[in-house]
Amino acid sequence: MPPTPGQRIARDRTRLLAFPRPDRRAVVVGGGLLAARRAAALTRARTPVTVFAPHLCDDVFDLLAERLVTWEDRWPDLADLRDAWLVHAASGDAQVDARVCALAAAWQARAS
Repeated sequence: MPPTPGQRIARDRTRLLAFPRPDRRAVVVGGGLLAARRAAALTRARTPVTVFAPHLCDDVFDLLAERLVTWEDRWPDLADLRDAWLVHAASGDAQVDARVCALAAAWQARAS
């Protein structure tokens, strides 16, 4: 049986460096090819993934169509990170990625 689009994307060389927690999701910020590869790798590890991006490339859309990820048509805010064990900023925009990193750092400091 040929691989689904989501499985095809998951052939990325991404390796997770932490153990996923089934009770917490991962957040991927960005809708491009890099975000698609990261989201696919996370779903392969059975991690719930939410993608935040105003636009999606075809590969992220395939993951969404296969119900492997959920999608928010916006950039995240602090509350969106409260149950995430991992936040990956891959928007392709340095300012957006820096804002996401600052939000994640703020949430981590608040949670500590």
